[in-house]
Amino acid sequence: MNRKAIITGGSTGIGRATAVAMAKSGFDVAITYASSKDKAQETAALVQAEGRRCVVKQLDLSSPETAEKCVDSMVSELGGLDVFVSNAGIMVGQKMPDLDLETASKIFNVNAFGAMLAIQRGVHHMLPGGMNGEPREKPGRVIVVTSVHEEIASPVDTLYTMTKHALGGLVKCLALDLTPLNITVNAVAPGEIATPMNDMNPDEFDDTDRPAMPARRSGHPDEIAAVIDFLASDRAGFVSGVRWPVDGGFEAATPLAATPYREEYLAG
Repeated sequence: MNRKAIITGGSTGIGRATAVAMAKSGFDVAITYASSKDKAQETAALVQAEGRRCVVKQLDLSSPETAEKCVDSMVSELGGLDVFVSNAGIMVGQKMPDLDLETASKIFNVNAFGAMLAIQRGVHHMLPGGMNGEPREKPGRVIVVTSVHEEIASPVDTLYTMTKHALGGLVKCLALDLTPLNITVNAVAPGEIATPMNDMNPDEFDDTDRPAMPARRSGHPDEIAAVIDFLASDRAGFVSGVRWPVDGGFEAATPLAATPYREEYLAG
């Protein structure tokens, strides 16, 4: 089965791991990058080593209006679309009372508005007949990478938490609209993962002690990719409208895990 997938933010970290995992599962993939073209080409080489095609496109979601043209181009080169993985995102460390509109606008453009418009365009291609058309014959999938902060507040990353809460609401609404049309919609909510966003190198993975988490370590991007790959598969056809925490037990330990955030917040 030759299926087609788009993965935004595919140059490093979770996006790269997801592209490789889906290539191993038989997908041709298209990935986007915001600024790291060389890193994106490295991802493409890893996908091609699995015998699959990889389309690479630049997409900076800080200008959300660029999403439509980019998605159209990727679908055209892939020759169709079955799975859309919304992974691109940024993080800023701001808390009250230091929030400012310029920073808020940028992170919402990338994490929420840009993600929404890119997903919307992907769905347009998944449903050529539109929302009033017939269900897809082959199953379609929308998978949104959110965060544990879709559910758990982080006062040291207030704006980031806000955007991830917004994505959680988008997933639920889309699931109600799209599941009857044979497109499932789910969120994957990573905890602390060894990625460049967290100033960590997954190729030099270190099981550093994390006392706030039951797993006592950070996660590896491959562990997130494995869940995304499952949700993209035919085996996940009865799963829709939910979030999948992949966080080493962080959410279960929320009362304890919140302590370091409170301490840093009060110390600040």
